[in-house]
Amino acid sequence: MTATAVHSGLEQVNLSDHALWRDDPPFEIFARLRAERPVHWSPISQFPHEAGFWSIVRHADIREISLDFETYSSERGGVVLVDDIGVPLDMVRMQPIAQDPPRHDRMKQLFQQAFTPKRIAAHAEAIRQIVDRAIDGVAARGECCLVNDIGAHVTSRVIGSLLGTPEDDDPQLVDWSNMIVGFEDPDMRPEFEMLMPELQRAFEYVLPKVLERRENPTGDLVSALAHAEIDGERLTDDEMVLTFGLLMAAGNDSTRAVYGSSMLALMRHPEQRQMLIDNPDLIDDAVEECLRFSPAFAYMRRTATRDVELHGQTIHEGDKLALWYVSGNRDETIYDEPERFDITRGRVQHQSFGAGGRHFCLGAALARLELKTMLLRTIERLPDMRPAGPAVRAHSLFLNQHKSIPVSFTPPPGA
Repeated sequence: MTATAVHSGLEQVNLSDHALWRDDPPFEIFARLRAERPVHWSPISQFPHEAGFWSIVRHADIREISLDFETYSSERGGVVLVDDIGVPLDMVRMQPIAQDPPRHDRMKQLFQQAFTPKRIAAHAEAIRQIVDRAIDGVAARGECCLVNDIGAHVTSRVIGSLLGTPEDDDPQLVDWSNMIVGFEDPDMRPEFEMLMPELQRAFEYVLPKVLERRENPTGDLVSALAHAEIDGERLTDDEMVLTFGLLMAAGNDSTRAVYGSSMLALMRHPEQRQMLIDNPDLIDDAVEECLRFSPAFAYMRRTATRDVELHGQTIHEGDKLALWYVSGNRDETIYDEPERFDITRGRVQHQSFGAGGRHFCLGAALARLELKTMLLRTIERLPDMRPAGPAVRAHSLFLNQHKSIPVSFTPPPGA
């Protein structure tokens, strides 16, 4: 194939085509783009009224853009490629993930007062108990869905216990989380227009809890956020409700996604799983490799604030850019044999919690603690777990996750 033909072939690639994402992200296409077309234009097929986007696929470029908030804004257009996800952009901008300095810095300081490492570490034993209870619920059956029976159960209860919500409300919180982030998937949001009425219900659910914590603080995260203060200023009620929504969605969605993908990788690489069973001290490196191999979110968006030239392409003010973490995490200039799953890789410079700068994930410590506990307890208690049918991916460019992962295993003694 000539260089011209290769170039032409890449010009025809549309990364918003969900057919490319049916089983996995299109890793081969991303590898070609990194080598030949590091800044690539695609329309948005599912939402033709939306403007297209530039794909940024190299690790170094993703990091550079993430650090330059003055040129590449999180606030101007939000963090997903679709401007209209069924909720006004002004509401989205009340969350720190969709803010630029100075607003973002204020919000981050308030978050850091509440989301402390000490608070997370104190939850370690509770997380282990939640994981064991989820496994207890399926152990005797010899089969389950990893996503719904273990992943969703654990992550919803962990974030619910931190936020101070009762366990009976977990299914509703999961539904609301799915509706917010799964806007492309008809199973997660059956009707696109249904989000605002559901958000109103969520607002009516959260606001009384916020007001109660302001008057009578408890030890939960909502109380800590409600009373966090910078220069005498606290989060407003609207900011509190939307911050609750961000924590709820991130806490439910991202760790559940990586847990499912990680277990799939360990089942597909049984020698790696056995290595971890034999040597649990490898768990820290294993979690980092799992995060690199399958980040929870395929991309985050930025919006250009001015015309800028990048790798010979002119990006105009207002253009959308997709920072593809699923590509940066497999950049050949950063990782040896990036397509190989290797829990002994060590020193993984993945971009799954952000690629640098202010938007590094504040929940990273909690996610790591949950993943370590979930993975170790699953392989220790159900060591011969194996796929029992096809895993079904979410219909989404944004979410890098599975909706269902059927598995089977030998019931442990006494189950």
